[in-house]
Amino acid sequence: MTPALHSLKLITDELLSPVLDYSRVREASLSLKKIFSDAIAFDEMEPANQPNIPTGSGLALSPRSAASCLIDMMRTRKFILGIRDAIEERSKTDPGKPVRVLYAGTGPFASLLTPLITVFKPDQLQMVLMEINPVSIGYLKKIIQQFGMEDYIIDLLQADAVTWTIPGDLQPDIIVSETMNNALQKEPQVSIVANLLSQCRESTILIPELVRVDVCLMGNIIDHPENILLLKTLLELDAETARCVKDDPENVQALSPGIIVTLPGLPDLKYKQLVLCTFIRVFGQHSLGINESGLTVPHILRMTDSFIKFPVHLLFRYVIESNPGFRVTEIQT
Repeated sequence: MTPALHSLKLITDELLSPVLDYSRVREASLSLKKIFSDAIAFDEMEPANQPNIPTGSGLALSPRSAASCLIDMMRTRKFILGIRDAIEERSKTDPGKPVRVLYAGTGPFASLLTPLITVFKPDQLQMVLMEINPVSIGYLKKIIQQFGMEDYIIDLLQADAVTWTIPGDLQPDIIVSETMNNALQKEPQVSIVANLLSQCRESTILIPELVRVDVCLMGNIIDHPENILLLKTLLELDAETARCVKDDPENVQALSPGIIVTLPGLPDLKYKQLVLCTFIRVFGQHSLGINESGLTVPHILRMTDSFIKFPVHLLFRYVIESNPGFRVTEIQT
């Protein structure tokens, strides 16, 4: 085992530790970013690493932004834990066969999957890595070489996962895509998983297996975590919903005709904001709740004192376009 691979194993072991120590997870996340950056001389201030790529379905992050996601420590820990458990579970279905993982939107390091080469052997794990940004692809090639990952790689593709057609010989057992922002805004997570899952077997595992967006009233949750009131769940993005988005969008109410939420009045003055809250179940027991990650920070829609009179009727529609997300319209009923 090379020194770099040994260091990667120590970091990965810390991230996978059953004992949660926030300071150690923080240090491990920073170390993971550093070991990858140092191995390939990744300079996040390099001009080529700055631009995001706008697409018709959302923003594809720049190499710099994608690399910085690593320091969202609980996101990094929970996804790596969830992916490990999904691989272990899927391997029981076809004993003796490697689990094939399609990772869409890898960034420059494929950092939610590549650390697991220290856990699984090539005859247990095979990867198809896909990224739209050619600069990130260039770095990823170096990561594969520097850490001796060649035997794990089925294919490395520069492609748009929103439109890519999965060849018959690349059917995945697991799809990983973390191409999202809080409340499923700005980035193309919905479009990516909808396209990919619609081409896969029913048994294909999606990671994250659930992203739920709720509309809530919120007060001071820093001092009083209970000061949040669920009004309605707007969208539960799982494998079944992803297939519907692609094949039967009229059966996804959040897309069309939308969801009406009625506020008959303000139940308590402590609720100062109308927000969208995001809950993510990565896989099994591994999940991210409110404020555990940048992905689950509440998205503020408006202050409640901006409502002139009650009742208030709000129409929520999820729009898939170059800037995806929920659009909110106050309506008369």
